[in-house]
Amino acid sequence: MLNHSLKWPKNREKQKRKVKFQMVGDSVDNKGNHQEAYRSQSHGPNQIGDGLVPKMSSLSKPLDHPSHKAPPLKGDEKEIEDYRQLHKVFQKLDMADQIVLYRAYHLLPAACMALWRTTRKRLDFRTLYKELGVEDQNHLLINMMVHFKYVYFVADKLQENLNTLERAGVKSLNSVQRCELLVMDEKSRLEDKTLDHSAVGDSSGAKGMAQWPLHALPKLMRNVRRLKAHCEIQVHFVEHFQHLELLVLYGSISQTALTGILERCERLTRLFLKFDCDTLSLKSIDKCRKLRDLSLPTRLFARQKGLVMKLTDLRLLELTHCQSDSQLTLECLECVLGQRPESVDLIQMECKGFEDPKWIKQVGLDRCSKIRGLVLANCHFCDREICQLSFPKVQKYIALSSCHDIKEYQVLDMVRQCPGLNELYLIDCPRLSWKVLQGIYRIRKSENLSYPITVVLGQCTLVQMPKILAEIRKKELQT
Repeated sequence: MLNHSLKWPKNREKQKRKVKFQMVGDSVDNKGNHQEAYRSQSHGPNQIGDGLVPKMSSLSKPLDHPSHKAPPLKGDEKEIEDYRQLHKVFQKLDMADQIVLYRAYHLLPAACMALWRTTRKRLDFRTLYKELGVEDQNHLLINMMVHFKYVYFVADKLQENLNTLERAGVKSLNSVQRCELLVMDEKSRLEDKTLDHSAVGDSSGAKGMAQWPLHALPKLMRNVRRLKAHCEIQVHFVEHFQHLELLVLYGSISQTALTGILERCERLTRLFLKFDCDTLSLKSIDKCRKLRDLSLPTRLFARQKGLVMKLTDLRLLELTHCQSDSQLTLECLECVLGQRPESVDLIQMECKGFEDPKWIKQVGLDRCSKIRGLVLANCHFCDREICQLSFPKVQKYIALSSCHDIKEYQVLDMVRQCPGLNELYLIDCPRLSWKVLQGIYRIRKSENLSYPITVVLGQCTLVQMPKILAEIRKKELQT
């Protein structure tokens, strides 16, 4: 009894411990039963600890991963169409590219924007309608409106271009610094069946095009610095570009519009009037105090040369449409060289209308003591001695293009006349042979000049480089 009574508490303690242990075990078993029931409902085996930690497969995919989303609903037509287009795009990619997009899909918008900022700086309405549909146009325009640097409008359809921007929600293009107003060529005009007859114009200036849409451009693009217009301009809008520095006009312009530009474009440094005209007045050109480069048709310069020659800071004067009156061209050139010979830095001449090289002496090219470059195209030298033509002492480079009758001795006389010459360009001069290079080599060697001269030959059919190199090498060995 004593022994039994002594053992009883231990048995009770064991039982308690056992019961306590069984209670814990029962809890685990119950939890296991619940998990087993969950497995049976999910129809798939789970790993140990499935109820406590997520699956490894779920850790490798974000919750918003495309694979977790259901395919597009049949009722959502837009989403279905997007899904189809995306599928077509993916089919064009190889597997490696598909995997890159699949893994980094969340970076795709940023990558697209970075690419567009590099490759789509130019907004060109000539190609925009051909490349993209309406929704795609809207998406590109609204996302890139602060990144465009260049804009090409079709002047014949300017209002349509502006409507496209308005439809996309673009109210301004303040990042644009260069704008060009183009006109449709005849082929494009015939192909465009929807062209409004009120906007029809010719390829040289879009005459008769609607002018009122032009007023919207300065407000749309406040920071334009360069403007080129191939269309006719009859209204005041250019002067409202407050930062305008370069203006190139290929089409005609009205007198009032030109006067407004000359009076109000204070930052204008370069003005190019590329159309032929002699009726305009440049009476306010002296107000363009920063004007440095000026291009005028020869007939207009002849009438307004008094005003132009007062521009003391002018560094470039280009005279165009010279072929229509070669004698008038020579008179204009003689006027410039007579009044400002020391200011002439470069002369570039199209000589097609001059039959004899005596014009070089007539206009007094040799008075240009600081001339650094001389470019002559289609010049006839008529076997005349260069020393008899009062040829100028050019300091840096001479370029002769399409001078079909020039000979070696004439080129060599130019080299002797200009000892400081660094560059010589001979393009399409078929009478020249390899001997011209041999002669230049001898002249430079005899004068002991320490600096080299670069000779560029192009389309000179009698020049054979192997003979030239061999001859020069032979002379070097002899000396």
